Amino acid sequence: MRQKRLVIGLGGNAIMNPSKGQELSKELNALSGVAASIANASKKFDIVLTHGNGPQVGDELLKNLNTRLEPLPLYLLTAETQASIGSMLEANINRFAKKKFVSLITHSVVAPNDKAFEEPSKPIGPFYTKSQISKLSSRTRLSYARFKEGFRLVVPSPEPKEIVEADAVKALLGKFNIICCGGGGIPVVKEGNRLKGVNAVIDKDLTTQVIATEISADKMVLLTNVDFVYADFSDKRSAIRQIKASELKPMLEKFEEGSIRPKALAAIRFVEQTKKRAYIGHYKRLEDILAGKSGTVVLPD
Repeated sequence: MRQKRLVIGLGGNAIMNPSKGQELSKELNALSGVAASIANASKKFDIVLTHGNGPQVGDELLKNLNTRLEPLPLYLLTAETQASIGSMLEANINRFAKKKFVSLITHSVVAPNDKAFEEPSKPIGPFYTKSQISKLSSRTRLSYARFKEGFRLVVPSPEPKEIVEADAVKALLGKFNIICCGGGGIPVVKEGNRLKGVNAVIDKDLTTQVIATEISADKMVLLTNVDFVYADFSDKRSAIRQIKASELKPMLEKFEEGSIRPKALAAIRFVEQTKKRAYIGHYKRLEDILAGKSGTVVLPD
């Protein structure tokens, strides 16, 4: 009889506060705060750990733009940050874990005709002037959009359809815990037997749901920097502790895009497709979330 499977989605901002910039010491300190609780959870579950890379991939893009060398395409920057963040997670968690965590470079298949490719809307990197952004967009072949504070590069954010390495994850589980799907996975489209990388950023929470469903996870936990999903974020008294997926779905439009909304959507999809429970809560309170003492629980009908 196999051990129960737990998928944990760790937000990129839980690893590093983007306002502080990319400082390795801060990333390592942040990781040490969650490593022990993830390792402790592995005593009861086979774990698949996914992670965000938003702040890190934005910094890597800037580094690539500030060189005379040809910039790497965005999908390869996702691959780079999968490896670097995965390495740090592996090294930190394995200080405490009995069954080791191993990192797996992971690709997410998207549809070539996804509407997101027609209307890039996911902002990455800092704000620029019009002349700066024009030069950058021509060099990176990325689009840009105007915001109140200035101009930013924007990229497509297509829906993940499947995880290429899902069978490998299932084969390794039981012997190891797996770190995968970093930054939503390396975005690719299928061209016959070939996988072609595309310049896009896939939502990490939606990818977490896909891999959780594909490996038949028993629980899915999405960790962020708030304790609960709130019916009204400005009123902390409106914390939602338990809610059915069918009750949460009509509330999606109220939630902030790029923050709680994709987490709520991922939780709804997981619960609907598996009839299992999903959890959303603070990355420092994983043990309390699993014990039912903190976080929002999304229930099947």
